[in-house]
Order: sequence, then C-alpha cells, then structure tokens
Amino acid sequence: CYHCKLNMKEGDPAVYAERAGYDKLWHPGCFICCTCGELLVDMIYFWKNGNLYCGRHYCDSERPRCAGCDELIFSHEYTLAEGQNWHLKHFCCFDCDCVLAGITYLTVNDKPVCKSCYMKNHAVV
Repeated sequence: CYHCKLNMKEGDPAVYAERAGYDKLWHPGCFICCTCGELLVDMIYFWKNGNLYCGRHYCDSERPRCAGCDELIFSHEYTLAEGQNWHLKHFCCFDCDCVLAGITYLTVNDKPVCKSCYMKNHAVV
C-alpha cells in the first residue's frame, strides 16, 4: 500500500489511481486526502507531488482562500491581513463595513475597525 506501506494480501480489494500511475495501489481505507484524511474511494481525487487530495484541499494548494467568505481568490489583487488572505471587499471595518485594505486600522476584540470608528466608538475620551 502506497499509504501505510503494508503488503497487500492476494484477493484483498485495492484502489489504483490512474493519475498516480498503475505502479501504486492503496487499501480502500488508506485512499485518503493527505490534508484532512477524508476517504476518497467514492470521491473525485487529485494527485499532486506524490500526494492525494480531496477537491477542497487541492484547490487550497493552488489558490488562496478568503477568510471572509471561504471562497477561493482568483483575482490577482487581494490582501493579507491578520495572518489570513482576503478579497479586498471582504476585509472591512466591523463597525461600518468600509474596506480596510491599504489603510490604517485597529483591532477591538480581535475584530478590525477603521480609525474613525475606533475614535468614535471605542477610544477613551
């Protein structure tokens, strides 16, 4: 088995993955996503750099995912803030929804807030 490295017994079911080449085989329970462990026997699978992936984690390896909407980011313009990737329109002030990409912001209770909302709603007077 390509995953667990144990010998396959004669007569046991085996999974061959065409994209991986017919020299590799897996126990049905070992044919899983290398990231999340999801069983891929009855699913669409992806093969990349010697690893099996479910659809979600293969896409995550190709494109960043927006922390705001959980969708893949296909635009060439996006922002990295608070250690996560965001569509430009989804990284916005928690109070007024103005876009924060490229401007100064502060965090209040781990939520981004624009400077004017911070002064108006959260700053000590």
